Amino acid sequence: MSRAAFTSAAVAALIAAAAGGFIAGRAQHPPAETSMAVVTQAAAQSGGTPVYYQHPDGKPSYSLTPMKTPDGRDYRGVPADADLSFEEASAPEAAPADRKIKYYRNPMGLPDVSPTPKKDSMGMDYLPVYEGDESDDGSIKLSAGKIQRTGVKSEPAAPRVIRTIIRAPGTIQLDERRICRFSTAHWAARP
Repeated sequence: MSRAAFTSAAVAALIAAAAGGFIAGRAQHPPAETSMAVVTQAAAQSGGTPVYYQHPDGKPSYSLTPMKTPDGRDYRGVPADADLSFEEASAPEAAPADRKIKYYRNPMGLPDVSPTPKKDSMGMDYLPVYEGDESDDGSIKLSAGKIQRTGVKSEPAAPRVIRTIIRAPGTIQLDERRICRFSTAHWAARP
């Protein structure tokens, strides 16, 4: 028997053994039943029944069925009318006639502004900035959908004692501008 015939027979035997093992393995382990929840528009709007369930603390943990947290609390049901859409607006809303466009800004946040509408290097339209929209205090505005996606909780600022230890990396460096040297030898009073 030639070397090529022997190699071909060995490869064919390997393929046959692998296929036989695969078929035997599937026979012993039938596929698990899968279930899928589909919420239609009519079902979502009827009654106030929950569309999905969210962690009671507002964490980004969701379920299609009622669940409990590890500490035993029930997940909160979210009805269809309370659900926020994560989709961006398909068409920009028309500006009211009483608002005047101050300038157009780069959509990628670059400091480039234009008095007339134009496109950036990637072909994106510059965004209009209306009078009264921009504040100089450094604050930013986020949509409700973006806030929900990040899982951020907010509360009014209040002075209080922090009782947990906070460990943060840092460096200690000597500020040579604040070093001063003095000598008391010249200040001694003569007898």
